[in-house]
This record gives sequence, structure tokens and C-alpha cells, in this order.
Amino acid sequence: MRSHCSQVVVENFFEPCVLFLLSKDESYGYELIRKLNENCRCQVNPGNLYRNLRRLTKKRYIIKKTVKSAIGPKKFIYGITDTGRSLLAQWIAALEKQNQAISALIKNYKNYVES
Repeated sequence: MRSHCSQVVVENFFEPCVLFLLSKDESYGYELIRKLNENCRCQVNPGNLYRNLRRLTKKRYIIKKTVKSAIGPKKFIYGITDTGRSLLAQWIAALEKQNQAISALIKNYKNYVES
């Protein structure tokens, strides 16, 4: 049994969040970390984010462009593809179903406790 239920999250939840953020605007990796926290209440380890970005790029859901930096090493900026937009729509549909199931459990629990 889990002792910290508040830490339970939908597996790979940050993937649709990344796709959503990139559908709004291209972004850098570290900028995505900040945006994930601000927009999706999702905290992600940088290593996990970059592994996911590589996988999404390999599957052609997102693209990675090299941008020269005025100072320091080159940077990579990420954007979403049409295939990625389609995947995001599938994620949203699946999350809506999960949301219905979770909401039903919460409602039934509260009705039970209050009776």
C-alpha cells in the first residue's frame, strides 16, 4: 500500500503536457520544465524530460531545431508536428475518460462518507 497517495500521478502525464505546451509555442527544454510547473502543475526531472523529448522526436511527434546562442553552446528548440497534434488529441480523449472515472470514485466516496 502506498503511504503517500498525493504522489500518485497518471503515468507519463507530462507527455501530453509537453505536447500541449509545444502546440502553443516552440520552447527550449529548461523553459519547458518551468512551463510544465506553471501550466500543468507537473514537476519533472530534467533527465526524464530530455529522455521523453528524444523519444517524441524519434517518433516524429515533435521536431528539434538547433539555434545558435549569442553566448555559450548551441541550444535546441522543440516544436510539435501534425502527428504530435493528433497524439495530443488522443491523450486528451483518454484523460477525459480517466477524469470521469476518478470523479465518479470521489463523488461516490463523499456520498458514502456523508451518509
